[in-house]
Amino acid sequence: AGSSSPVLFALQGKPAVAFFKGEALVAQALSDGSELWRHPLETHSAVNAAMPTVRGNKIFISSGYDHGSAVLDFSSGTPAVVWQHEEMRNHFNSCLFHEGHLYGIDDGGKLKCLEFDTGAVKWEKGRFGKGPVILGGDKLIVLSEDGELVIAAAKPEAFEELSRAKVLPKRCWVSPALASGLLYVRNNSGKLLCLDLRS
Repeated sequence: AGSSSPVLFALQGKPAVAFFKGEALVAQALSDGSELWRHPLETHSAVNAAMPTVRGNKIFISSGYDHGSAVLDFSSGTPAVVWQHEEMRNHFNSCLFHEGHLYGIDDGGKLKCLEFDTGAVKWEKGRFGKGPVILGGDKLIVLSEDGELVIAAAKPEAFEELSRAKVLPKRCWVSPALASGLLYVRNNSGKLLCLDLRS
């Protein structure tokens, strides 16, 4: 069945759902569940855990276990590969999209910025393990696997770190949540912190 959460999107003006299953990316009609198209994709352990990202008629997918990522164009009704490479291998935490670029942590632990349309790597930095990254306004909020919180500018020109602090003991695979300037972070052991980012 796969480990990725389903993603709603519009297919030729009609609501559809993308399922990144263990062996394929599948689009199904929201109305009756009928299959609309399928793009085979098998990984070493049949695990596709990161959520797809849909922008217009294109969809980004990424898998760990040394598999890689791709952008597919489904405007013709059948997915066609726009680009594909091994520069972004999301283990389970998904990339985020911001102003034409993807930001995420590769299976090797580096935070990377990719151009959505071409797959070009704009920059890469650090060793974050399998930690998550979220967006807060125009800033990247990265929680490393070891519990280090890093805030950086979300811009493709270069990596620009704004602040860094050790906030939790490892292991941290859980995605933070940001609400009204308050950041909630948790590690795999269940320790939960609320950090005030409003000042």
